[in-house]
Amino acid sequence: MEVQSVQLNTPLNTRNGYFVKKNDISYGYVDMSKKFLYEDQKKSEAKKEKILAAIGSATGVSAVMGYLMKTQHTKNPFKLKINKVGRMLSMAAAANVGSILLSSVGDEKEDIKKKWKEGTFQMILTSAPMLLVDTTIKLCERAKSKLINNNVTKLGVSALGVYTGSQIALAVSNKLRDSKDAKKPERKLKLVDMVASLDDLVAMMVLAKIPFADKIQIDKLLPFIYTFCGYRSGTGDKRQS
Repeated sequence: MEVQSVQLNTPLNTRNGYFVKKNDISYGYVDMSKKFLYEDQKKSEAKKEKILAAIGSATGVSAVMGYLMKTQHTKNPFKLKINKVGRMLSMAAAANVGSILLSSVGDEKEDIKKKWKEGTFQMILTSAPMLLVDTTIKLCERAKSKLINNNVTKLGVSALGVYTGSQIALAVSNKLRDSKDAKKPERKLKLVDMVASLDDLVAMMVLAKIPFADKIQIDKLLPFIYTFCGYRSGTGDKRQS
């Protein structure tokens, strides 16, 4: 068996089992130790960003809850009445702004811009359906006919309002795309985005004054939903938004 000689004076890169001559790499060797250090650093920064986004979102929600506790004269956050559109939207806005501001510390301008785009999407996804739900429910309540002024009709038109509002949020989000995003796929609703619609479902029951919703105090879920939506603004869909 013939044994071929190996040129020992030819630099080789043997990482991951690949043998590459130095001259075959137009940009020269990649310092793999630095590359792996960079990847570890990226993971660390991503983790830090998530923590800051969560803290910022929770802080925003807590600030609004603190204000409501003061105005409603209660020291128990679980006794708060979050049954008005203004209270819901202020809580959602505080969560989004808090998350973006805190998670953007040290970020590049381009990344911060993307976060505000995501925040805009999350906020419209929350507010547009809710405003439509509130409007349609009020119109139903003003109607004299019992065929219109009833809980079934209220829930039906509210569901239509949630769908329409979600489509508005998508349309606005895609309008915010710039020339750099032209080759990327347009924003579509994901399963995780449906968490933002949970507040609209809760709002439907609260604003429509559905008896069982009041008994189980379903509006107590809203602070947790808004905290998650705010967290999404500080961390989610940065490549797509």
